[in-house]
Amino acid sequence: MINIDELKELLSKTRRLFAWNIKEINSDSYELYFIRQGLDMNREINAHDIYVTIFTKVDEKMGKATFAVYPSENIDDIKDKLNEYIEQSKLTLSDPYKLPRKEELRPVLNAYSFGNHSLKSSAFMAADALFEADKFDNGYINSSEIFMNYVQTKYYDSEDNYYVYSAQNGKIEFVATWVDESKNEFELYKFFEFDRLDQKSIQAIANKTVFEAGERSKAIPLPKIEKYKVLLQDDNLKFYFQKIAELAKCDNIYDHKSRLKSHQDIHSESNECDKITMTLEPTLKYSTRGMNFDEDGVPLRRLLVFDKGITKNFWGSIDKSQYLHKPVHGKYDNYVIGKGTYKDSDLENENYLEIVSLSQFYIDLVTGVFASEIRLAYLHSKNKEKQIVTGGSISGNLFESLKTIRMAEDVIQNNNVICPKYILLDNVNINSGE
Repeated sequence: MINIDELKELLSKTRRLFAWNIKEINSDSYELYFIRQGLDMNREINAHDIYVTIFTKVDEKMGKATFAVYPSENIDDIKDKLNEYIEQSKLTLSDPYKLPRKEELRPVLNAYSFGNHSLKSSAFMAADALFEADKFDNGYINSSEIFMNYVQTKYYDSEDNYYVYSAQNGKIEFVATWVDESKNEFELYKFFEFDRLDQKSIQAIANKTVFEAGERSKAIPLPKIEKYKVLLQDDNLKFYFQKIAELAKCDNIYDHKSRLKSHQDIHSESNECDKITMTLEPTLKYSTRGMNFDEDGVPLRRLLVFDKGITKNFWGSIDKSQYLHKPVHGKYDNYVIGKGTYKDSDLENENYLEIVSLSQFYIDLVTGVFASEIRLAYLHSKNKEKQIVTGGSISGNLFESLKTIRMAEDVIQNNNVICPKYILLDNVNINSGE
């Protein structure tokens, strides 16, 4: 197998290239697959992946192509592949843009193991915590998959940049099942990630999901209601805020998927809402996402995108940012949203639908239209009544919802998003499940 120094030398000596970069990814994983509590399969994976991106120039246009380098390939194989992809790059010619310049960036080398535990030990410890939820008479973990990973990414380019970022992460996905007295089964799917082995947290997530599957077994069809607000939380709230961030993504604006302008107020200058302040972060404590550089080799730094609803900066890929004549800030995966003013006690004076689980939450950034089917929700009335409901759907418009959005004063973290623990939306259509 060719080593990185040989590959760099080959690319540097290829005169037909305008520029190049290399991503070298070393990853170790230990995976567990369960049916109920029975181990169906386990495996250890060690992978070494190399991806080369090349840039060419033809008649003031820039071409780009990416290919993988495999362990079985020798230097002659790669020379042949390089010539092939140089020709392919000429089929993707676009307006030129500036590539990252030489810049010093401190390597980030996080610990290899979860505490003092190996990936294998950590995986089985996570499984033990997950199966603590199998304590209900009618509820259980039906199937589950557990992945414990360590990934190191190295970036090299023709400007002699060299960046390194490494981190551990865990991923668990499972299906919780509840069987009612009539032997009907009700299921809820859950996926979550973590960067530290917290068995109590894993157990709490599993318990909550199994409990919610049980709640779904008791749910009645959503009745016809009027003038109820919608409360979003957990993963649905995370998705909502991520979509707001994407309004300011240059790639979406360039592709006409967003119409956001500089200094635009996303709340349409409304004074009947909590104003959103959002910052993007390269890395975030307890987040499994992000690095200190992006896939284009752009170093990332904290970026204020919205300040009390006013659009301050745009972010996105290096080419689309320049095509729109915006500063190049790069692509991010971590979002921090400031707290709101809404107290839990304020909810006592509201009629609202608390969303627990939705199916395929959809938001269109151009029109603002959003919609989803309701799997599980709680219908709260001012008279303290609370009904468990399912079926029906919600629909509305993102831009209209921002005019009256209320955000909790308490802030939580959901992996790569720090945000208010819930938001309350007005002007949302709630369609009956009856």
